[in-house]
Amino acid sequence: MAPGRRDASRGRGAAGTCATAQAALCKATAGHHQLVLQLGGSGDGPRLREERRRRSAEACELSMGLRRTLLAGLRQDPASPRERQELERLWVLFLSALELFLQDLYRAQHLCQLFSVQGGGVAPLRTGLGGWGLPSRRGGGPTQPPSTQSLEEEIEQVRATLAEMESGANIPPWTVEATETTQPAETSGAAERAAWGGACAGHCCGVL
Repeated sequence: MAPGRRDASRGRGAAGTCATAQAALCKATAGHHQLVLQLGGSGDGPRLREERRRRSAEACELSMGLRRTLLAGLRQDPASPRERQELERLWVLFLSALELFLQDLYRAQHLCQLFSVQGGGVAPLRTGLGGWGLPSRRGGGPTQPPSTQSLEEEIEQVRATLAEMESGANIPPWTVEATETTQPAETSGAAERAAWGGACAGHCCGVL
């Protein structure tokens, strides 16, 4: 399939739906990661921790929907072998994203226990970051920091999703290889960069 036709097919079928959901999940987990990095700093506080919890809930909701769509797509006959390969590639990327998300949740749990905003913990580190705040939301008010139990529940939910995914489809990660062509060092200019990166943007893995 020509690159142009391949790109056009991304937006159709189960693979296109999963690719869109995967991009949204990566955006949510990246935002959550940035918030976790601020825990224990001078910008830490109830509002930061509530926003972390909200981002975590968003990522969990997206992962549940993507898991269902991927499982359904992999359990039925694909429209083409290429769609099957794309679904398997997205499956492996999804596993990787959830594993990184789980690491951030463990880190958040440790930091929230170490730097308690309710007193009794280690004093926040003076990172130079101050005045952290969220954009105002209608109906917003003072928020309470999530409890350790809440983080434990988040961790268990992600662990359960990972276990279900690993048992729901037999797709060994080592059967996936990178398919993006390495750009030569001497290639320069916007036109050449577009020519090398355009066809493979976002699609850098394939199934052996």
